[in-house]
Amino acid sequence: MKKRLFGVLASVLLTASVLSGCGGNGNGNGGNANGASGGESTGTPAAQSAAPDSGTAGELKPVELTWYYPLSQLQPDQQKVQDEVNKIVKEKINATVKLMPVAIGDYVQKMNTVLAAGEKFDILWTGYMLKPEELVRKGAIQPMDALLDEYAPELKADVPQVMWDGLSVDGEIYGIPNQQINGSRYGFIIQKRFADKYNLDTASIKKIADIEPFLAQIKQNEPDIIPFGTFGNSFINPQSHDDQYWVVPGLDDHFYIKTDDPTYTLHRYPEEELDNFRLASKWYKEGYIYKDAATEKMNDYLAKGQIAVDFNVTLKPGVEAEVLAKNGGNEVITVPLSDWFSNGYSATTNQSISRTAPNPERAMMLLNLINTDKELYNLICNGIEGVHYEKTTGDYIKALPDSRYLPNMDWVFGSVFNSYLKEGQPENVWEETKKINSDSEVNPVGAFKFNSEPVNTEIANLNAVWGEYKRGLVTGTLDFEETWPVLYGKLKEAGEEKYVAEVTKQFEAFLKEKGLKK
Repeated sequence: MKKRLFGVLASVLLTASVLSGCGGNGNGNGGNANGASGGESTGTPAAQSAAPDSGTAGELKPVELTWYYPLSQLQPDQQKVQDEVNKIVKEKINATVKLMPVAIGDYVQKMNTVLAAGEKFDILWTGYMLKPEELVRKGAIQPMDALLDEYAPELKADVPQVMWDGLSVDGEIYGIPNQQINGSRYGFIIQKRFADKYNLDTASIKKIADIEPFLAQIKQNEPDIIPFGTFGNSFINPQSHDDQYWVVPGLDDHFYIKTDDPTYTLHRYPEEELDNFRLASKWYKEGYIYKDAATEKMNDYLAKGQIAVDFNVTLKPGVEAEVLAKNGGNEVITVPLSDWFSNGYSATTNQSISRTAPNPERAMMLLNLINTDKELYNLICNGIEGVHYEKTTGDYIKALPDSRYLPNMDWVFGSVFNSYLKEGQPENVWEETKKINSDSEVNPVGAFKFNSEPVNTEIANLNAVWGEYKRGLVTGTLDFEETWPVLYGKLKEAGEEKYVAEVTKQFEAFLKEKGLKK
């Protein structure tokens, strides 16, 4: 069941904004990046002065680590949980950690600022928004091979080699995968109360446009409800795959290959992708998309149960239970529109160590701990037992009413296979997840990694142009037919053709290297 694409612009902006942020300092990023790549004071792990010997925590010099990561909503009891986290971390590796959650919509911009400023910190979340291969080219993160071997052998052994391969650049590992669902299967998340009320026939929904009659019913009969939840910052199938195209991962999500084309010819902005913007324009005019979607935040409405239909790119096992709280406690049903597919591992969710990390060894110890110590992992994921949640039966937990710590984003912190089970999740959810990981259709060009250095300036310029139009197009606030010619003209002026030429050159070299093309 492979459906049409509903790709959006988000990734190009995020990708480019990172490049802009790092790249702004990038080539000329004298201070931090040059020093790092030059193997000076912040260079290889062996150069670190604070490298501890393995052994007990008491033999280690006390350090404080700083860890940046995104959250959909900042948590009122963040400090309380951090204090409990540090009791464990202090005991086990004689360190404390300063948790630095950033609102997910602001994460890329925040990290741009942090990286461009050369701020000293230890760990940052990387993944689909903040791609490690691009940070490598900018000298923003450091290789982990030696650190893994010495300080995280349990973690290294627990992760399949194919994931390490996916997070390797020029033969060195730059990210630790947060093991979770690695496949994508996109489709709708629909509030059950509305599906029941209007007798929604989910079997009739085979493609995105098929949801329109239901959106019309919501629009007509539910004046306080937003029929379709897209607010411009949301990703709508950023790593698309359907019966015609694979997106080329690691770029800006606007390069595609055709699934049946043995030449792997690149397609830029195919009409099938542009049709999605046309659909957004149509839905906005029909009133299915919120009138201020281009300026408002989706979570403000989602948490109140005001969004009837949401789009999700990973309808994983147990997702209905996972998103319950995000939908104001309203039950949801899912309608998949694709089969499971995978674009590789570097585009999902990982942790990397900053090139500026004062304590990379201890950072690796913490990452090893967070992925192997179930108590610590669940503490940072779910908060404090008896305060934020209670255990029910077996590994199941239930959030307490009015919990002040409910990130509900276990995939941000580490391996979800160590997670407690949420109410409604199947007991075998992790076994099912691992099966999906092994069975998903894999993108034939998923291993392509673009070196953006030759076109950093053009990417920054393109990002600036997209920044003017992104939210308006994604939400349909801007009429696509009127906007696209103007936007595309500005893209050409910003360096679109040079960027495409560089991508094409590197992609052709990749195809030959992999034996996909002679």
